[in-house]
Amino acid sequence: MRTKTHPLTRRAISALLAACLGGVLTLARAEPTVLLADSFDAEHGGVGSAEYSGFANFSAANVDLLAPGYFYNLCQAAGGTSSCIDMEGIGNGTLTTLTAYDLAPGDVTMQFDLAGDQRGRSGNSVTASLVSIFGEVLFSETFALASDAAFTTFSRTISLGTETQARLRFQSNGPADSMGMLLDNVVLSAGSGVITAPVPEPSTWALLVCGLVAVGTVVRRRGAPE
Repeated sequence: MRTKTHPLTRRAISALLAACLGGVLTLARAEPTVLLADSFDAEHGGVGSAEYSGFANFSAANVDLLAPGYFYNLCQAAGGTSSCIDMEGIGNGTLTTLTAYDLAPGDVTMQFDLAGDQRGRSGNSVTASLVSIFGEVLFSETFALASDAAFTTFSRTISLGTETQARLRFQSNGPADSMGMLLDNVVLSAGSGVITAPVPEPSTWALLVCGLVAVGTVVRRRGAPE
């Protein structure tokens, strides 16, 4: 006599398949690609310099490299353990990536550390921007911290709808008194970490095995009395 599959069995099978799918899909999760990671430690041979412009990854104007030999104590006062950038040299400074990065549609994340100037001045701020090669501002935000504020890590993610090329830029604002906010540990990455591709071997085999187990459970249930 034909029998029905017990409701509990259906729920159990559904749960089993969901667990299999969930475990397999996790394996297809993509990691963001780091396009830039700069702590400024290797600049100028690790020695500080006023009005420094020889950066490996940035074009610069009116910024100071704070490292041993030149006001390194300010980086340390802000809680840093390595070189950092004073965003004001003789005036408000700028740092712009030399590279215009190729950005595909999807998430782009900017991360950086900012601290106060550590010299008792007020009114300073730094604007971080992502600007396309065509001048379109894809992201812009101004950050202001108290003079004695320690390094704080800021992270911002934007979603691009189309492919573009863009540069990351930092601009100092406020009194041009040679005492600006401090910048360190700049990271630019692309990619949202979402599932981007079909699951390859051996994950496909894992899904197949789970399915066979579920089918076997149904067969055994159908052969047993209610």
